[in-house]
Amino acid sequence: MKYIFLMALMLLTGCYADLDFDRPEVTGVYPGHNSTLVPSHSQVIVDFSKSMDTVKTNNEFSLSGGSGNIDGTFAWSNENKRLTFTPRNNYPAEKITLRITKGAEDIDGNDLKDEFISVFFINGESSSPFVLSHTPGVNSTGNLPGTPVEIIFSEPVDLNSIYNGITVTPSIQGYYLWDAGVLDSTVIRFIPLYGFEYGVTYSVSINNSLIDISGNRMRDPVTFNFTVGDDFLKPEVAVSQDIAPPLNFDESHVVNGAEKNRRIVLQFNEVIKSDNLRSAVTISPSAVFYISSESTGTETTAYINFTENLLSMETYTLRISSSITDLQGNSLAKDYRFVFVTDGADSIPPAVDEIGNLNPAFAPWVMNDIEMLTLQALPADPLLYPDIAVNFNHEINPHSLSIHAETAAGTGGSPLIVNINWPDGPPAKFTRLKFGLYNVQSGNIYKIVIKGGRNGLKDIKGNFMKNDFVQMVQF
Repeated sequence: MKYIFLMALMLLTGCYADLDFDRPEVTGVYPGHNSTLVPSHSQVIVDFSKSMDTVKTNNEFSLSGGSGNIDGTFAWSNENKRLTFTPRNNYPAEKITLRITKGAEDIDGNDLKDEFISVFFINGESSSPFVLSHTPGVNSTGNLPGTPVEIIFSEPVDLNSIYNGITVTPSIQGYYLWDAGVLDSTVIRFIPLYGFEYGVTYSVSINNSLIDISGNRMRDPVTFNFTVGDDFLKPEVAVSQDIAPPLNFDESHVVNGAEKNRRIVLQFNEVIKSDNLRSAVTISPSAVFYISSESTGTETTAYINFTENLLSMETYTLRISSSITDLQGNSLAKDYRFVFVTDGADSIPPAVDEIGNLNPAFAPWVMNDIEMLTLQALPADPLLYPDIAVNFNHEINPHSLSIHAETAAGTGGSPLIVNINWPDGPPAKFTRLKFGLYNVQSGNIYKIVIKGGRNGLKDIKGNFMKNDFVQMVQF
């Protein structure tokens, strides 16, 4: 408008030699048109061809993003040919548009020749990022526990957005890595802190909350699955006792012939994790034991080692929980249950086979009843009933013998066990006990007691007679 007015004035007066009618132009701008990777705090610098009216040019200047106009301060230099705009706050991560309308004037009142528009992109551009490739591959198996998840994007991504933009399920502890420098953030790696678990299928989701460094959201969400390991067979176990030949346990029936002092062998058909073996094995009645194990390349052998002997002639139940797993996380095929009896050759407790008179020839008495006896006429010792013999089922530790007699019915003094010895006899040494019963009287009933239990009679292998042996006699 001012340009038209001046032209008219010049024609009327004929005075136009000193007037400048050249219209100003923008000769340069920073950041340049369509610039990318512009820092969020950058100044905007505009160079003009002529000295400008700073007030009017400031009014015709605007800087805006998708969220609205951007406020800032103006500074002029180079004889008012250079405008420097400093934003009050960092630019949003988006496309920024610079506009200077024709209303901007130079100091002579000439309007800007053309409206000036330029755009630039904060930390990037306007295109949306997308996933170029990733590892592990889609639905892949055989991945190792320490395998990182690597995602390659089409352009650098905002590192702050990866924590919500990338998820791994089931949830697992880990951390992200990227190559040094913003420009290398096209490659993002997730490192599992303690490794992925064997046998587990994981899902990786990349959603549109992930943005590039220009603030552009993911073009297409991506989800892919992968499985750790390639062994999906459940391990099995065979159980035996470490004797010769091995005594194999069978779930279908009670197993006899086990020994009280031999370890039990758990043979797994593949290598298993041994850290929870002890908690997965129980024995009842209760027994004190620990578990050791050894593994080859293809299987694990575990041993139940008893710190105290099991009880003789006892029925035990061994349970093995399916919580035991192989290296790839497969649990045992089932819970196992075995029943066995400690009645092997070395675990049979001592017992009285027979008791009776030894002289003139062995004559067994009726056990669990009152045996009727006649006092022998021995002038030298009329109160002694000699030559009583006890035959045991196998060889006895003579130091464990505790035997006594007591009056069950009648009067008189207390009976005594005398003349104890272990004559050699069938079937082996210390299988026959000989003694006499002293201070007995006619008409009385006496009780002969051989002590049993843990502190009683034992054989040479440490087995103890479970209960007291009692024989009743009457004279």
